[in-house]
Amino acid sequence: MLIPLTPDDPLELGEFRLAGRLGEGSQGVVYLAHDRMGRPVAVKLLSSGDPETRARLARELSAMESVASFCTAAVLSASAEGRRPYVVSEYIEGPSLHERVRDRGPLSGGELERLFVGTATALAAIHAAGVVHRDFKPSNVLLGPDGPRVVDFGIARAEGTSTMTSGLVGTPAYLSPEQIGGSAASFASDVFAWAATMVFAASARAPFGADTVPAVLHRVLHAEPDLSVLPPRLRDVVAAALAKDPSVRPTARTLMVALVDPQAGPVSPAPLFRGGSAPASPGPGDTDPGRAAMTTRGGGRRGRRTLVVGSALAVAALAADAVGVVNLPGLRPGQDERPTPTSSTGSVTAPPSTKSPTATATATATSAASASSSPAGELKIPAAFAGRWSGHTTTTNPMDPDGAENTVEIRAGAASASWTEKDAQVDCEEEIRLTKVEKSKLTFALTQDSGCVAGTIELTLGDGVLRYLWRDVPGLGLVEQSGDLRRS
Repeated sequence: MLIPLTPDDPLELGEFRLAGRLGEGSQGVVYLAHDRMGRPVAVKLLSSGDPETRARLARELSAMESVASFCTAAVLSASAEGRRPYVVSEYIEGPSLHERVRDRGPLSGGELERLFVGTATALAAIHAAGVVHRDFKPSNVLLGPDGPRVVDFGIARAEGTSTMTSGLVGTPAYLSPEQIGGSAASFASDVFAWAATMVFAASARAPFGADTVPAVLHRVLHAEPDLSVLPPRLRDVVAAALAKDPSVRPTARTLMVALVDPQAGPVSPAPLFRGGSAPASPGPGDTDPGRAAMTTRGGGRRGRRTLVVGSALAVAALAADAVGVVNLPGLRPGQDERPTPTSSTGSVTAPPSTKSPTATATATATSAASASSSPAGELKIPAAFAGRWSGHTTTTNPMDPDGAENTVEIRAGAASASWTEKDAQVDCEEEIRLTKVEKSKLTFALTQDSGCVAGTIELTLGDGVLRYLWRDVPGLGLVEQSGDLRRS
């Protein structure tokens, strides 16, 4: 249903005249609009115009350019200029899978098989472009007149990052076990979410329930869903894709082939993928398949602290969403999981130019970002911070009362530092990257490349003590870990 424009809504964005609201989420408002020829389009006006949002928009558009247009809502144009960026995308006329099942019940027979093949093919095309969807679910599958389209990739989800930038984006029943454990979204987690969505299509029920968030997350981690409603051939494919261990799930391409060729044999495991698009073979110290993002490097012990951090963040984020504090992209006011009939990057118009939408957005985002911060290569650590600093830190996460021992080795003139964190069951280390230098404070980025939980580390120097603060940023900023470090 089209919602009338509010007094605060613009009447036009570029050459597009707005006709009404299609939905509103945490990323912005999606409008139905018409171009100068009267053709319908979907326009997403982003809620923020800060340099980080503009840079994310440019990255998302760049990634979307390489995704086959048949499988999603094509981006038509974009504008990163003005107070708030916007994106224009193809308007897909048709219900979401969630709406279709809600209104008419589960799919079966040829209709169900067409959905399986169409969505698996779309996901294979998305992955072939190196893009991780991160939020595959029934409301993000639109049933257009020419077949299913997978939408809502999420402008705010930068390539290779985690949580709302982190692996906690998603609806509980469609999160993979490794995401609940703190790992970033990956091709394998997309496959898990695809399979869970197909179970919903065939049964009208979320495969792991839809009651309380803790109960659903527990079932995702430990229970096997009832697949008896599926025909045997589809059941085997879905069972393989719902494997708890991401390293044994098939790729989307393998799923597609198995669905269209009954003689293809059983689906085979996929290579292990971790955030972004590059395959990674597990090596010494890497994250073990299905474990928490931070694990013991040498002995292979389970990273309990990171698991509870990831789980607590997931519960907090999803619980907040349930009461409206965090709205999933594309939800319509007063409705549950109502989709926006547009791509996740519902884009907007660029001024007349020979450049592509991505080129225009990239250029604007780049100039905005460069104006607000110095290039990373110019940052150097002042000599006053140099040394090996160690101490005990505690967290605001109630599921981890013990805290940890943290050590940071800082080198004068360097652009990074060596970071370690240990407790009775966890041993994680990484070279953290310097992102900001102030008179008495250094800011570092802790990535998930080594299997550690991503976040921002701030080190403030005063009276011979280095005040340590870790926050899950980028992310929701729900958990902090802090303490005093001293030279050792």
